[in-house]
This record gives sequence, C-alpha cells and structure tokens, in this order.
Amino acid sequence: MPTRRRVQDEEAKQGRVEFSFPLLIVRIKTFTRVYDRLGAFGASRPVSWAAIIGMPILASFGLYFIFSSLLTLLTTPAAREIGRELGPQAYVLLPGINPYLPILYGWLAIIAAIMVHEGAHGVIARSLGFRVKSSGLLFFLVIPVGAFVDVDEEQMAKAKPKNSVRVLAAGPGANIAVAIVCLLGVLIITSGLTPVVDGLYVFDVMEGMPAQDAGLQLKDVIISVDELPITNFDDFKAILDDKNPNDTIQITVARGEKWNDQFSTTAKLTEHNGSAYLGVSVGELLTEQRLRTYQKLATETLYLHFMPPTLASGLVPFSGALNDFYTHTLGENWHILANIFFWLWFVNVNVAIFNALPIYPLDGGRAFKSVLKSVLGRRAGGRIASRLTTVVAVILLSAIVMTIVLPFIM
Repeated sequence: MPTRRRVQDEEAKQGRVEFSFPLLIVRIKTFTRVYDRLGAFGASRPVSWAAIIGMPILASFGLYFIFSSLLTLLTTPAAREIGRELGPQAYVLLPGINPYLPILYGWLAIIAAIMVHEGAHGVIARSLGFRVKSSGLLFFLVIPVGAFVDVDEEQMAKAKPKNSVRVLAAGPGANIAVAIVCLLGVLIITSGLTPVVDGLYVFDVMEGMPAQDAGLQLKDVIISVDELPITNFDDFKAILDDKNPNDTIQITVARGEKWNDQFSTTAKLTEHNGSAYLGVSVGELLTEQRLRTYQKLATETLYLHFMPPTLASGLVPFSGALNDFYTHTLGENWHILANIFFWLWFVNVNVAIFNALPIYPLDGGRAFKSVLKSVLGRRAGGRIASRLTTVVAVILLSAIVMTIVLPFIM
C-alpha cells in the first residue's frame, strides 16, 4: 500500500501539464472530485453490477462478429471484394484515417466516448473505495482526443476480483448505455420525418435527346408520365415499353428548392435499339420506402443502424445524399442532430464491444484474467491465468488481423 506521504505527493502533482510528444497530458483535480461525488450515490453500485452482467454479452457480440466475418471472407468471394474496396483503413476508428468517419462528427463522438468510458471507471472506482491517483484530458498536440483516469493498480490487484471487475466493466457498460440512448435519439428524429417528394431522380440528361428538348434538367424528379404517378423505375419502364418512336408523352417533374415547384412538358420520343427512347438517366428515390425501412427496429433491419451514412448513403435518410428529400419540424438542420446522435451511437457501441473482448490489456482481457485467477486460485492459478489470457488474446488478435488481410491475399 502507498504511504500517506506518497499519496499526498502524488495528489499535489495533479493539475500539472505534461508534454510527451505528441501527447499533451493535463491533470485536473476537479475530475477526481466529481468522481467522488458521483461515486457516493447509492445507484452507482447496482449500476456496476449491471455492467458486469453486460460485459460478457458485449464480448459475445464481438466474438460472433469477428468469427462470422472471418468465415464469410473465407467462403464468399464477393465479401472479399467488398473488403478490398473498403480498404484496411476502414477498420480504424480514427477520423482522417478511416475515410468513412467524418472529421467533425467523428472526433466529437470519439472524445465523448473516451470521456464517458474513463469517467465511468473513475466513478465506480471511487464508489468501491479505490484511489484515483489522477485524471484529466489528453491532447494530440493541441487537439483534444479524450480523457484518462489513473486508478491505483496496486489496490486493484489486491482487491476482491468481483470489485476489480466491476471497475473494469464500468467503462464498456457506460459506453453501451450512452449508445442505446443515442440510438433512441436517432429513431425518434427519423420518426418525425416527412418525404418532400418521391419519384425518379434525374442525374443525367443526354445532349440532343428528347428529354433535353423538353426542358428536363439535372436534379429534377419525375413524378408522373401521362398523368400516371411514377414512384419506381418499373412504373417508368412500363409506360415507355408501351410507346413507339415518335410518340409524344407528357412529363411532370418536381424541381426547385425542396422540389416545391412542378413543371409539366411534352417530349417526342426517339428511337434507340428499336425502342422508344427519352434520353435521360434516372434513379429511384423511394423516399417513403427507405424511411419506413429505417424506422423499423427489427432483426432483419438492425444492420441498417450499424451502417454509417457515409458508407450507405442510399439507405440512411439523414445521409448527405438523402436528407434534402425529407423535412422535419426541427427545421432545416434536423439532419445535423440526427448525425450527432448516430455517430455517438456508432462510436460508443464499437468502443463498448471492442473493450469488452477478452484481449489483454483491454478491460475485457483484464476482467477475464481476474476471473480466471479467482476460479483457479491466486497461488496456483496466477501463472495459468496469465498463460490462458495470453493464448486467448493471441487467437483473437490473429482473427482480427486475418479479417483485415484476407481480402488482399485470397
């Protein structure tokens, strides 16, 4: 145990600024006092027990994802092709390296996730009587990248396994709690969305073709042909298949800001490969269908909520590609709030699952080792627990590395 003088000396150093290139460490006494106050609440202890229950569940999700992904890559060439297209950087949860993590939303979510994670360790540590030697903020040069909590490792090592594991489980537990709240935020926001238009989005008007002569423009949305509503490509194709070259059709499109304006025109079809031809390239908006699918929280649609809007822009209503096609009572910037909630959900759930894995020195790995020592006995089981922990960590790290490199070697 540290002496009283040593404790006082260490506490006196709190608040100092250290620079170890490229990290800037700022120790803040206020954080420790906050942990003391929150740890004094009676609710903190039952919450820590809930976190213990949740940790193996999170680890199970992580293990399932790792080994199911590995199996899919081994047996499915299309999956390996997707892996090659995404690139190895897609597995790194760092904006600027991972092209699918936006800089602003990404860093906001990462900093929040780390502060929640470390703060939970500090609160539960204090509630169980462990000393927090220091805590504060971490900066990469001058860019804030998170927080840290330095719990007394000597006390943790000598404590009952159930107490040390409660401290370790608190981080992932807090992350998953925040993630669930933020996912509910995403669902609440999307439940208030209203599509402003549906039909076929015009992304190319061919020069000299009937569509151009009729006045169709890029970003128009075809909503009817010959007064028949158009909601998908099959509707459009069925009408054109019934026409002959030189037939005239009436087209109504939505355009302008929020597609509030309607423009009707006629086009005389030309011939292309023996069929009537308009000369326009279109894509299905399916705004109502996409919205209903995203709003549905079911087993078959759950994967959608793990899909970043930067990666699956055609599936997520608040993505940059689709948000203009919806309105919300929150106003024009509703999609900013939806993105904040999404990225907080996405980063926190990933941090929770990854840290719960039995990979030493992650929280899950340290908890796994502590439980093994308890089961096997401290004297005889210490060495065996260390070896088993190392073996499990090597196996899991190898599996993770294989999921990244397999697309490039098969």
